[in-house]
Parts: sequence; structure tokens; C-alpha cells
Amino acid sequence: MDIIEELKQRYLRFADNECGEYGALYFKLAHAVALDNEILSFIAEMTDQQPNLLFAAVQYLTGPERMPSNAPELSAFVRGSRDVLAAVMRSHHTQTNEVGRCAVILPALPKGPLALIEVGASAGLCLLLDKYHYEYGPTRIGNSSPVVLRCMPETPVPLPPDLPEIVWRRGLDIDPVDLNDPEKVRWLLACVWPDHVERRRRLEAAIDLCRGKSPVIERGDLVDELPALIEDAPDDATLIIFHSAVFPYVSAERRAAFGEVLAKASHGRDIVWLSNEGPGAIPELEALAPQRNRLRFRLGRTRLSKGRGQPELVALSHYHGWDLEWLLHPAGSS
Repeated sequence: MDIIEELKQRYLRFADNECGEYGALYFKLAHAVALDNEILSFIAEMTDQQPNLLFAAVQYLTGPERMPSNAPELSAFVRGSRDVLAAVMRSHHTQTNEVGRCAVILPALPKGPLALIEVGASAGLCLLLDKYHYEYGPTRIGNSSPVVLRCMPETPVPLPPDLPEIVWRRGLDIDPVDLNDPEKVRWLLACVWPDHVERRRRLEAAIDLCRGKSPVIERGDLVDELPALIEDAPDDATLIIFHSAVFPYVSAERRAAFGEVLAKASHGRDIVWLSNEGPGAIPELEALAPQRNRLRFRLGRTRLSKGRGQPELVALSHYHGWDLEWLLHPAGSS
């Protein structure tokens, strides 16, 4: 299969598996790309060829109001803006700091006090999960907040009575987002699908809430710089290391090395590892996952101590946090 055919199939899979009715605009545009060999040839010249990057780059240049809405408009834009679009795609990478995923992480957290490390933290908005208000159907958690995260439980979920006590938090990212930099924020917003108005509003609200008081985000790799962060975490708090939609951008070798870092560090202190990733990202969890006819993220939890840990598949969830299917019984057994 040549590169053009590979890209065609990739964009069709993106449309059918990730968009559908949930992302009607990107569904239409991804199908348009798949039928346009000139656009496919343009994408083939890029190092990163994923649909979300292409469409985020287009939206970054047009704004959500003037985003192409059909095949002719997209074709005309790519042809007329080829050089500047290529420059954006080559200088940026997707950084969807999706605060909705906090609603998936929250029920999996142990009782506090907690110390949090997020790898792939972007602007660190998910590290501030205790600053938001949550609605799980009729259940409300947290005080009044301009950021309201709605997540519909599809099965009974062991929801906490209140938000956790977080005493320390740090992030790690290869390219941290400074919320005081207008261009960085503009790119962050461009990574939200333009027809997802509520997602954009809650991201804007989270940015406004957290600007000026966001946690420290260290620049670095999730393997090389992580041990130093673990060393800095306070001993009198439960250490949580978590990530969400990060592993697709990490090689299999570095994923394995990340696990080795956690195992080694757990000889010095216990660690809770929470992963919220797509199908296949963590083979040990994939082996536990029930089959579903729609894209579901896998929420995994591994308690590591003295170099050993047993992964649990805790839940399946919508990749932007809109719903949650809890898989563990109340006692914690599968």
C-alpha cells in the first residue's frame, strides 16, 4: 500500500471511529481529505500526518468561525495557504488539554492527601482537577466553579463525597503551554474541534480560572526527567502519576522505559499509576478490556510497591470524558 492510500485509509478510520455524529464537521472534512489526492499529497510531505493536527492547523489560521465547512472550501484553503499551513504543521503538535477527562480520573483517585504528577501535562489544567465542579447525572461534586464538567455514568460509579485534598502537584511536558502567552493559548483552543462549542467554552473558562496560578510544568521527557520529580514529591502524601491521551505520541520502547522508571521508583515509595489511554496503548490493560462497538478509552490503575504492581482495568470512557462505564465491583475486584 503506498503512502497516499495509507493516508486515505487513516482519514477514513478517523472519520468513522472518532467522529461520526459526535464530530460531524471533522467527519465531513476527513472524508473530503480521503477523496482529494492533492491534499493527501500535501499531508504526505509532513512529518506528523494525523487528522487532528491538520484540522487544528487549519483552525489556527482561520479561527473557528471561518473554518472550512465542506470539501470545496477545504480544498480551496489548502491550495491557497499551502506554505503557511505547512509551516504551522511542522512547528506545532496536538496539545488538547482536555479538562473533561478530569471527570474520568476523579473516581479512580484514592483518599488524600495526594501529590500529583502528570506526564504530558500541556498547560497543567488537569492537575487542577480540584478547582472544578462535577456533574455525574444527578450527583454534584465540588463547590461553585466557572468550570463545570459533565460526565454521564453508564454503570454505578464509586463517586467520592467531595474533591480530594491535593497538597502538591507538578507536570512534565516536552513543550509546556504558558497560559500567559496568547499564541500558545490560541493553539490550545485550535486543538478543540470547532463545532464543539461547550468544550471550547469550558476550556476557555479553565484557562481564565487557572491563568496566573497554574502548577509548575517542567520541560522534559516522561522518562528522563520523571525520576527527579518523583524525588521532589512529599513523603507524607500518596503519590499519583497519571497521563491521558499521551501514549500515542510515545514509542513502544519509551512506554516500556516509563514503566521501568515507575517500578524502580516504587522501591523507595508506593506509587499509584493512573493511565487514561486509547485501545492498545497498554497491552496489559487491553487484554482485560471487553469489546465495544465504539471508541472507548481504557482507565487503568496500578498500585506499585517495591518494584511490583498489578494493573487493573478500572473503567471505559469517552475519549473527551463525556461518559464513564465503571468495570470494577465496589470491593475492587474485576
